[in-house]
Amino acid sequence: MAAKAKKFEDELKDLETIVNQIDSGELSLDESIGAFERGVALVKSLNQKLDEVERKVELLTRDADGKLHTGPMEDAETPAKPRRTADDDDIPF
Repeated sequence: MAAKAKKFEDELKDLETIVNQIDSGELSLDESIGAFERGVALVKSLNQKLDEVERKVELLTRDADGKLHTGPMEDAETPAKPRRTADDDDIPF
């Protein structure tokens, strides 16, 4: 059975640990190179996850006509008001 993919936060924590290990200067050259390689792999994985999330957010911010709305992110504590159009009255639900 394949290993379960790590959460973004877990991978980010692992990357921070690797960076701290390398920065400490306590690793040998070979250990530093191995840590660096693991860090590069984590960065690639994290970037891929961010790209996937960006695509999901993009899909969620399209209007009924498929037009993408861009702008500043709404404050998490203030819910965004739905935009009403003249066509809203035609929607049965």
